[in-house]
Amino acid sequence: MKKAYSITTRVGDRGTTRTLGGETLPKSSPRIEACGQVDELVSALGLARSSATRGSALDAQLQGLQRTLFAFAAEISAGVQHAGLLSQRLDARAVRQLDTLRRQLEKAVEPMRDFIVPGESLLGAQLDFARTFSRRCERSVVTLSDRGEFRNRHALVWLNRLSDVLWLLARQAEGHSRPLHESRP
Repeated sequence: MKKAYSITTRVGDRGTTRTLGGETLPKSSPRIEACGQVDELVSALGLARSSATRGSALDAQLQGLQRTLFAFAAEISAGVQHAGLLSQRLDARAVRQLDTLRRQLEKAVEPMRDFIVPGESLLGAQLDFARTFSRRCERSVVTLSDRGEFRNRHALVWLNRLSDVLWLLARQAEGHSRPLHESRP
């Protein structure tokens, strides 16, 4: 007879969770917090992707970012001690790919000379919202790095670039962004 599937492990009932390396950590652990923030970012990108045209370049770009973030979360979960368990890590190649996308977007988006007020389109606002998650996630991972609990400098660079890419994607989605200090006729 096939064993019934359950998502419930009961480990969390005690306020703890297991990492990829098998450690049991309190849910208040900075590593678990960082994993949760990556999860929030993946979901925020999913919200934005749900507004993108299926099969579009944006749909593919966002899904690619989500997949990369899953690998990133695994790297955070594994921790420094269990990094050898990972089949994939963010590396210089991942940074180059994101930089290539950033340069393409910079050519396609009108240069901005002022802060932008988000909300000219639903998709643009969703991308700006995801960008705020990426910034918070970055701060959390920098904290881990400062504590010696995360050592992948390529991942830190990639995460920093991600917020730039999301800002550019939001501007592209809006078509015309509203500057903070609009000139009056």
